[in-house]
Amino acid sequence: MLAFSLRNPYSLSFDRDGPFPVLYRLLRTKCTPTEEIDVTGFENKTILITGVTSGCGLRCAKAFARVACHLIVTARNREKGEDAVRQIIDSLEPSLCTAKVDLLELEMTSERSISAFKYKLSKYASLDVAILNAGVYQPEFTICPETGQEETVQVNFLSNCAIALLAIPSLLRSHDQGRLLLISSEAYAWANPKQHTFSMLLKQLGDPDAYTSYERYHIIACASPGFSRSSLFRSFNSSKIAQFLEDMVCRSSDEGASQYIMAAKGLDDHTNGAFFSDGRFRELATAAISEAATGLCDSVWDGVLGILPVCVQAVAQDLLIPFSTQ
Repeated sequence: MLAFSLRNPYSLSFDRDGPFPVLYRLLRTKCTPTEEIDVTGFENKTILITGVTSGCGLRCAKAFARVACHLIVTARNREKGEDAVRQIIDSLEPSLCTAKVDLLELEMTSERSISAFKYKLSKYASLDVAILNAGVYQPEFTICPETGQEETVQVNFLSNCAIALLAIPSLLRSHDQGRLLLISSEAYAWANPKQHTFSMLLKQLGDPDAYTSYERYHIIACASPGFSRSSLFRSFNSSKIAQFLEDMVCRSSDEGASQYIMAAKGLDDHTNGAFFSDGRFRELATAAISEAATGLCDSVWDGVLGILPVCVQAVAQDLLIPFSTQ
């Protein structure tokens, strides 16, 4: 994780979103415990949260369960998912547990699972909030057998794009304004892509000889929990020194989850498309609004939609999102 923060062009710059300013905000920002955040505004809402078996996703689900909402949570397999549901229910006093919790299986490395998820989601009349939290972070180059894509690209980028698109029709049916919150990282601001088109970028990301997990991603999302303790980094940091240093600065899962909840509460017309971190919505980083980044984004959108499952492409067409299938 130290390499992830330091081995990029922004480390020694004076950019406001560089690693050292981010570290300063991480250490200085006081996070409100989730149990102290008022979540009554989510009562009677239908809330989708992906990736709830541990970490920030689980803590976030526990917080929403304090009110009479309908939680839809996902997990890679039923056994882990059922254990998470038990933890959510057991975290509350029996007399206070008025939330309904549904479990849906969702394997983010599988197009078949994503296609099945579309059908599962269609059973619900609407969604009011969707928090896409599921993700991985692999230190080694790993290919998804079913899709042929590198696993981190598949899960964190392509599959989250697919789930977001599948959730939008349900969010549009919300009686209130539906809210979609994509979970990402401040590290998007440290992007330094050398590719100018999606095809060039995907080729680079699919090359095992060029795999450098600490400098790859610059996907702009809605919220970041900050550097938090979770199973996301379970494959990293065998070094005792690295573990010690990271334990000094990283947030608890509860503190990370508090950022999700505060961002979800604050989403409205004025914050649409914004990035939330360290307790407030912030201006987009230079890396996201530069001329090069804008050109790459134009290419990425068409390219991504063209390789997503057919059922997702159909949703995009229904939403009148233009894209080329060539």
